[in-house]
Amino acid sequence: MSAKTFAQKHNVKANPFSYVTPDTHEYTNPKELVAKNGLDATYNLKAIYVNKKGAYGDEPVLVTDNELVNAPSHMMDAINGILSDSESIQLILNDEIKFKFYEYENKYGTNYSVVWVD
Repeated sequence: MSAKTFAQKHNVKANPFSYVTPDTHEYTNPKELVAKNGLDATYNLKAIYVNKKGAYGDEPVLVTDNELVNAPSHMMDAINGILSDSESIQLILNDEIKFKFYEYENKYGTNYSVVWVD
């Protein structure tokens, strides 16, 4: 296996996802989706991107069949790992990845994060 060149490592990459987000998709968050669908609901992952203009810095966005989910910012490392892994991207492109939410408590109260489902 040959090593990647500097350009291959560091040039900005095009969006790897072919899914075209419909104009009808609206932004939502885990709390709203859990209130609407419960913790056991699963969502098809169609694409992922990073919102570079988030109120608290970079924020991950998960694209589903019906909405754009503002994922928790603590997921940025995982999201960056997914976006840099061609196998993970291909699984998403093949519609093989879903996610659901789990609940946790911290000093801010009840919050929700994402667990991946194969």
